[in-house]
Amino acid sequence: MAESNAHRWAKYRSAGFGGRVEVLLPSGRRLDALSRNRVWGTEVEKSGTFARLRLAVERLLESGVPQKVLKVPAADMRLAAAVLRRMGVSAWVRNLDGSREFFVRI
Repeated sequence: MAESNAHRWAKYRSAGFGGRVEVLLPSGRRLDALSRNRVWGTEVEKSGTFARLRLAVERLLESGVPQKVLKVPAADMRLAAAVLRRMGVSAWVRNLDGSREFFVRI
């Protein structure tokens, strides 16, 4: 399925100036965005299903970056936090345009 414009926009905005998108992970998966200094790793997940959010969190874990960000639509932020807690991952949860965010600490 083709990538939506909102997903592409959120991915490139998260990478920032000099950052990379679609970063290859050791397993062959791809991380949506990695910052220039390799500190911030971002996954954008628009589907809002538990299974897809779980896969996104697995990609964040595999990336090994110190700061993890999971970008989801505002309506799915609580579900994303629940997935992070269930998987035992500390990360930022942000909505797609970055106007709302909170940190899930484990």
